Amino acid sequence: MIQVIILLRKSKKLILSSLRFIRKHPIKFTLYLFTSCLGAVFSFFLLTYFGAFGHIPTKQELKALQNPVTSTIYGKDEQPIGIFFFQNRSNIERAELTNEIINALVATEDVRFFSHGGIDYKSYARVLIKSVLLGQDAGGGSTITQQIAKNLFGRKKQRFLTTPINKMREIIIAKRLESIYTKDELVLLYFNTVSFGENLYGLEKAAHRFFNKSTTDLDLSESATLVGLLKAPTFYNPRNHPKRAEKRRNIVLEQMIKYGYIDDSLTNLAKKPLALNYQPPVKQSSFASYYKEFIRREFNKWALENPKGNGGQYDVELDGLKIYTTLNPNIQRYLENAMTRQMKRLQADMDRAWTSATVEGGKEGLVKRLLADHPQVKKLRQQGKTEAELDEFVNSIQNRKYWELGLGWVDVDQSLKDSIIKAVTRLHTGILALNSGSGEIMGYLGGIDYGFSQKDHIQEPKQVGSVFKPITYLAALNSHENACTFYDNILRKYSKFEDWTPRNADHRYGGSYSMHGALANSINTVSVELQLKTGNQNVIALAKKMGIDTEIPDVPSIVLGTAEISLFEMVKAYASISNGGRSVTPYIIERIEQEDGTVLFTADKKNIGNRVSAMENVKTLQKMMLEVTQEGTGKGFQAYGVPFNIIGKTGTTQNNSDGWFIGCSPELVIGSWVGTLDKRVQMGYGSGARTAMPMVASAFRSLSSWKRPILTNFEFDQEHFGCPSYSELDAASAMAHYSTDSVYLKELFIKDSIIQDSINRKVFFDSIGGPIIQPDSLKLVTIGSEQL
Repeated sequence: MIQVIILLRKSKKLILSSLRFIRKHPIKFTLYLFTSCLGAVFSFFLLTYFGAFGHIPTKQELKALQNPVTSTIYGKDEQPIGIFFFQNRSNIERAELTNEIINALVATEDVRFFSHGGIDYKSYARVLIKSVLLGQDAGGGSTITQQIAKNLFGRKKQRFLTTPINKMREIIIAKRLESIYTKDELVLLYFNTVSFGENLYGLEKAAHRFFNKSTTDLDLSESATLVGLLKAPTFYNPRNHPKRAEKRRNIVLEQMIKYGYIDDSLTNLAKKPLALNYQPPVKQSSFASYYKEFIRREFNKWALENPKGNGGQYDVELDGLKIYTTLNPNIQRYLENAMTRQMKRLQADMDRAWTSATVEGGKEGLVKRLLADHPQVKKLRQQGKTEAELDEFVNSIQNRKYWELGLGWVDVDQSLKDSIIKAVTRLHTGILALNSGSGEIMGYLGGIDYGFSQKDHIQEPKQVGSVFKPITYLAALNSHENACTFYDNILRKYSKFEDWTPRNADHRYGGSYSMHGALANSINTVSVELQLKTGNQNVIALAKKMGIDTEIPDVPSIVLGTAEISLFEMVKAYASISNGGRSVTPYIIERIEQEDGTVLFTADKKNIGNRVSAMENVKTLQKMMLEVTQEGTGKGFQAYGVPFNIIGKTGTTQNNSDGWFIGCSPELVIGSWVGTLDKRVQMGYGSGARTAMPMVASAFRSLSSWKRPILTNFEFDQEHFGCPSYSELDAASAMAHYSTDSVYLKELFIKDSIIQDSINRKVFFDSIGGPIIQPDSLKLVTIGSEQL
């Protein structure tokens, strides 16, 4: 307390001393203050100039703006598969700019543009006096050249003084631009790069979108409208806010009168009611943008860690680089084709059989809620419309835009109610192909169409369902569990976990399953027992070793896939199963070169990490997962005629919200996910075997047709386990019986001999002995009444 009092007294003395000095030497004090402020501003300028707050583009980089170069993406075959633009814009020439639109811009945004050198000191003085000292709205002080700097390079968030730092950056860039370009060139650069909202860059695109005209055909009113919306493109959007846009247009026209660009007679003609000829954006089907955006993110990570010689950062849109990737164009095409076929079929089924089991009132209850929350319905209800009038409104048929796979946006006649249902029941997917021996990403498809949805479902975490089970089973094998250990298939209530009672998907109980049979048939009751026996921490630790960085909850339900993990991480984890037990670091960029061929980066090919499990245990798990695709939940895989013993695991989350399948050969892992964005909507039939597996199976079948296949078979010392998957006996009795039984393996040997004899005669047999298909004409498989 005494120290505080002493400190206060000292502070008081210092303040009084300072005040006495100011009164005695006012001129000297003002000089000191001015010099200090000037020194601070100069120091601030130098720090900004030399890049302390972020890279300032060099003159060479700024010269490239007028004729921007593109960075090219190459596939594994070193053929171009994509490009990066600085902006998705279309450039016009100076002759395509009318004097009216140039005059409108200068009169509104920077009246002294043609006389200053990039900085308008008079405007800054006006802003200082009116805004700072008088508290009046004096507008902005930025010149057209400074706006070009802001439009092109944006404003970066700083730890402190964000606005002053960004303003200083823009001043420096503006001065450099003025030293490179003429005033006409700057005006052209401005109109080619400025945003008009709606993801429109450049005057040409804006003229077409709002008026369906070329830039040379714009009249005075239209020119003033487009210049007017630059102040706030969303607020003054002429389609959404015509009154605001009209008012703003009139302000632009008045500015043109004020500075002598037009007279009153022209203004009166131009102040007519706003007439648009709006052209809605046509979004084309696009798959490539998913891997392009992933490559961009990976490039930016590299660029942050590897600055240029001058301290600047490499820019994928400005530097004209060659980016060589691991993507295999054939595999990418297989994924796209498989996705298109399957998702069209699934969407048709979804439209007929979707459910909403988690919402009170089911489908009807959900639709009622969605309609009640719709902005137009809310507005009509506020206006006092009756329920009958609202019902008529939501059911009236109109021409509406509907997105269709492979076609993009098409015109359809449907009601508001139908359009809402179509939107909420839209199925999405993600598919990833990874070389498990090298970590090379060979195929990347993050969704159904980037033009429709930019969500990357390879990277977004989802509930994983039973595709997590192999991790628990491998952890159990690492703890010396035996594949022929039997577990009772009974309902158990776990009082320790709030009376949790895990159930099987088919709701069948009784008898017992061997460990390998429980995985093949995805038996939840047994899997939970195995999880508890192995221990959550052991399973979580193994998952991390296998490449799953997402935090996994310390609860036994993780074996049933309650954790939310991305498809990317799950495929990475399965790679260590595929390759025999080593962790993998996936990568997509193999090499980066400058335009002249100078190599900036080459990927480290040592992407195989530490062993996650003993080879013997991984081999046992591989054999267990082979049973999944041969006789378990994924046995439908056999219908695709893949002549290699692909292993895998299906996954389905509660109420069929998500469907998963991940398949592996010794060289390749392909994983897929299918589901909706709104988890209140579920697939009535949506098991992973039906939704996700067909895409993976189709891709593997396409790979099998190569003259020099990259696929091989898994090899095992013994083809079968020494015990069956299921027994009607209880677990203890089954263990005792099959530990001494010799008949079971003999029966399997006889069965294998019959099957091999059938193959030699080029006839495949189904499980009851009936011929399915001749391999020489492998086109269609009929199982029961269903064609696959």
